[in-house]
Amino acid sequence: MKITRKGIEKKLNEITKEIVFARDSEGCVTCPIWKKIKPDFEGSWIMQPGHLFTRGAKSVKWDLRNVYKQCKTCNFLHEYHPDILTQYAVKVLGKKGYEKLVFDRHQVRRFVMPELEELYEKLKKQLNEN
Repeated sequence: MKITRKGIEKKLNEITKEIVFARDSEGCVTCPIWKKIKPDFEGSWIMQPGHLFTRGAKSVKWDLRNVYKQCKTCNFLHEYHPDILTQYAVKVLGKKGYEKLVFDRHQVRRFVMPELEELYEKLKKQLNEN
């Protein structure tokens, strides 16, 4: 049975989440920043893959530089305070790495099925290596 576009995108979402959760194993990456700003801040125990740049930016939707483990509270707050996750991303990626991600985000990209399948295989290989 041939996989559909929707099916491969779902698989990409799942494997991206799995890789990010393994990479960011300590928990929400932005709670510690919020706690410095607001000592009584309390995040959530529900973890989600948070996108620095919206999932609508297809060119970086499954780019691991763009996705981080966040609690539900921080992921929601990102809509109103994107600077917190941006601060974390710059720390992790470095200034040039962050600028490259911003550049890549602005590239118009419509993945064709073979590209999506290739990306999935690449991510699957990366997950198995870690």
